[in-house]
Amino acid sequence: MLVAAIPGGASTFLKMDQKALVRDSAGVVQGEVIAVSSFWDKSGRIVVTEAQVRVEDSVFGNVPSVVVVRTFGGKVGNFVVEAHGFPTFRKSERVLPYLEAEEDGAMRVTGYQQGQFRLVRDKAGIEWAVPATDEGVNIVTRDGREAAPSKSIRLDVLKQSIRNEARQAGRPMLEN
Repeated sequence: MLVAAIPGGASTFLKMDQKALVRDSAGVVQGEVIAVSSFWDKSGRIVVTEAQVRVEDSVFGNVPSVVVVRTFGGKVGNFVVEAHGFPTFRKSERVLPYLEAEEDGAMRVTGYQQGQFRLVRDKAGIEWAVPATDEGVNIVTRDGREAAPSKSIRLDVLKQSIRNEARQAGRPMLEN
């Protein structure tokens, strides 16, 4: 839920915990971005970006092997729209997004950047999920206080936590 815009390019969003992200998502996937394209929407007034994510693991939910994830902003020719707090994607990066379906079959990231993690491997070979929240974003609690920033978490721990939350919420689970 977008709450307000703050001068200086910052955006403010209401904090979503994992329970809310799972509740509001059709699924969560781990995958690699295989293509990114930006274009004008049908109205010709809004720049959007679509990322194709090849699914390596469906953490929960029934999703195809390649998911199209759409977000606001991007670059078309020399026209650039930066939307602080909205997900961004780069070809070849690995991500873990919480996804909600749009009417046309594409997906969007639940909770804006709060529902997106970038996946990195450390020198010991351990995979980490790094929150994708950029510096131009303020996350606040329902009472208006600034929320503590999300921290990196081991990918296996995050995925197990998401699966546990999804089971508790009665969400459909695929057998691994």
